[in-house]
Amino acid sequence: MSDFDTRIKQIAQVLEQLDDNQVPRNIRSASKDAVEKWLLNAAKDMDVRLGMTASILDEVFNDPNLPGHYGPLCLQLQAALEEMLNEVSRS
Repeated sequence: MSDFDTRIKQIAQVLEQLDDNQVPRNIRSASKDAVEKWLLNAAKDMDVRLGMTASILDEVFNDPNLPGHYGPLCLQLQAALEEMLNEVSRS
């Protein structure tokens, strides 16, 4: 498994933290879709997978119902996804 695959799996595991009863259902659903439909979907191109996941996380971060302690988590994940997207673009 490449370093890239390892980082994707780590991001997916961290996103699973949003599957918490403190988090509104729409946010839990969006984060689950981001992982299952985009991030881990090997049938899609890597840049699309990373970009769509980052876009969904942006929507989650801007949701006023997101519990405050999950905001920094979303920002960290977005930064990691953007970094990976830049790496894919360069290669």
